[in-house]
Amino acid sequence: MRLLVWSGIVCGVLLGCAGSNAARKEEAQEPPPPASVEQEAPPTPVTPPEHKAPSPAEAAEAAEGKEAVEVMPLEVTETPAPRDPIAIESQSVQGNILKLGVRHGGGCKTHRYGLAWDGRFTKTAKGEPRAELTVLHDANSDRCKALVYKDLSFDLSLLKQEWSEKGNGDHGALHLDFNGMPEQSARFKF
Repeated sequence: MRLLVWSGIVCGVLLGCAGSNAARKEEAQEPPPPASVEQEAPPTPVTPPEHKAPSPAEAAEAAEGKEAVEVMPLEVTETPAPRDPIAIESQSVQGNILKLGVRHGGGCKTHRYGLAWDGRFTKTAKGEPRAELTVLHDANSDRCKALVYKDLSFDLSLLKQEWSEKGNGDHGALHLDFNGMPEQSARFKF
């Protein structure tokens, strides 16, 4: 009698386990919820420029040989000051266009950028003409912690025009310092 009772208990436990495994398999194979259910979109991943895949629009424009880069103007401000932290990763001058690769924290809100100049030409320790520029960054109170990499372009034509108007001729070479850090500099030759 005991053998029959124990056999029944063991069989019941085994069937119960087998039934719950079958139920788990059915749950795992359930179709995804309908698309009409609203879900929060995951944040857009931000990757460094060396790993950045072009968007379909960028790829199409590159294929046509066009470059859709917004070139921002240089602002003349008596006392320019950076607002939110920003690091300059790279800088180059091509013609009248300054190209900056920058990095900052964020990733959740739209950020605004600018480049300001105090309107003065000074001299470096070596006596070269210099313009001190300030990279402006408004993070829009973005407290997210992702590293954002951005390529910015600025028109330096105003520097060339001011250089000429101050009686220095139509050609020259300016040493450009950024955010008061001489190690972050570029050369603008015109």
